Amino acid sequence: MGNLWRLLEWIGLALGFVMAGIVVQFAVTRRRILRHVEEALGKNAPLLTTGARVGANGSAERGRPSVSGMLILLDGGLYFRSWFGGREVFVPGPSISWIGVSEAPDTHRRDRHRIVVRFLNAEGKEAGIAIQLLYPEQWVAAIKTHLITRAE
Repeated sequence: MGNLWRLLEWIGLALGFVMAGIVVQFAVTRRRILRHVEEALGKNAPLLTTGARVGANGSAERGRPSVSGMLILLDGGLYFRSWFGGREVFVPGPSISWIGVSEAPDTHRRDRHRIVVRFLNAEGKEAGIAIQLLYPEQWVAAIKTHLITRAE
């Protein structure tokens, strides 16, 4: 019985080190992304930041491919950068044609935390992204206040 407890102690210690490594990696990656944004746009540019998952075409369907990363509300638009791979999306504020919370009350609980942003891309065609994050109503209100009403 003594050997079992010793083994469990080592397993617990190893799991603790793994969790600490994950937390440190998250903090370093988050700081690297924020530093990249601050260097490109200035120190006062980010208004809000959060972790998010972004899917293309404004689709709120389950099973569609999405990418995890950091969503940043800037003075001039929405900026998303993936945690890994360096994928970036920037949606200028004046190009946003519609924004709202995904309205699907009978779907999975996770799907109710999505906002859909429709915008005009560089070619002038309508495109969209679905963003899964916490507190979607507050993000929609902040985006409307800082990007859409300022552009009008």
